[in-house]
Amino acid sequence: MKTSFYYLIILVFGLQACTAHKKTVSSYENKSTIVVNCEKHTIQATYLSGKVTDINTKEEIFNATVVLRDLKTLQLIEGVLTDEHGNFKLKNIPLGHYNLRVEYQGYDDVDMNLNFDEYRTCSAEIKLAFYTIKVEKPVIYLYPEQMQKTNVKLHYAGALTHTYPKYPENGWTVTAEPNGTLWDENNQEYYALFWEGNPSKQIIPQDGFIISGKETTSFLEEKLAYLGLNRREANEFIMYWLPRMENNPYNFIHFSGKPYEEQAALEITPKPKTIIRVMMLTQPLESKIDIPLQDLSTLKKTRKGFTVVEWGGSEIKSIIEKI
Repeated sequence: MKTSFYYLIILVFGLQACTAHKKTVSSYENKSTIVVNCEKHTIQATYLSGKVTDINTKEEIFNATVVLRDLKTLQLIEGVLTDEHGNFKLKNIPLGHYNLRVEYQGYDDVDMNLNFDEYRTCSAEIKLAFYTIKVEKPVIYLYPEQMQKTNVKLHYAGALTHTYPKYPENGWTVTAEPNGTLWDENNQEYYALFWEGNPSKQIIPQDGFIISGKETTSFLEEKLAYLGLNRREANEFIMYWLPRMENNPYNFIHFSGKPYEEQAALEITPKPKTIIRVMMLTQPLESKIDIPLQDLSTLKKTRKGFTVVEWGGSEIKSIIEKI
């Protein structure tokens, strides 16, 4: 049994070379950063040590990958993992031009170009930030058995970026009809409630489906129907996501259950009898990978009584593969 990590990179910082007697690269808020300080010495070698931490929690990151490559040839000079305190050390580095890169699953990668034109002792302070993942276009449909006033509260572990109608402090209060039509207190009509947001912590799936781009439509039609969406809801889902998926060589697809429900809990009054929540996590891939197949049976729902349906998605940046 072995575990492979697929790092799908969304951002690399090209920072200026360290050429002066002492050079500091300033950080950018909420982005992975490197700050390097170097001191000249007479020993015929260069040493680089440092610490890797979470930029927000300040926690030390264990097993982050620190790699030094020749800047021109990209040949690996040395690679190490951080210890349990987030520390690393690179020894006996020859004079030359290098690229220092730091990676850890679920975080933005960061790199820096270093020019060692004389022997130095250097220390690096490396702060990694989580990928900025956006939960896109969750829409909530309400289907009561008879016209009724309904309150919908969203307890979201993150920051809401867009809502429509505007999300009030005490949640949405609307009058819902059995066909799904909604009316606010000003008699304004809606067909669904809408929100988007940035979660404080991303969900990293460990199973799912690898689907070729050209098979995306048929796959989504089949799975969305299985999960309980009706044709109109599935149409809207596919029309939103298909343009971003069908031209990819492959797509990783996972439908999140409990982790998403904990991240974005719904409190609805009166309480519905059936709640169907379809949250797709997806990542475009250049080639097929092996990953455990997701069992969707625990997510399958049958509509009974007052039914609430929600769908949305996120384009994620990292996948864990188990073989």
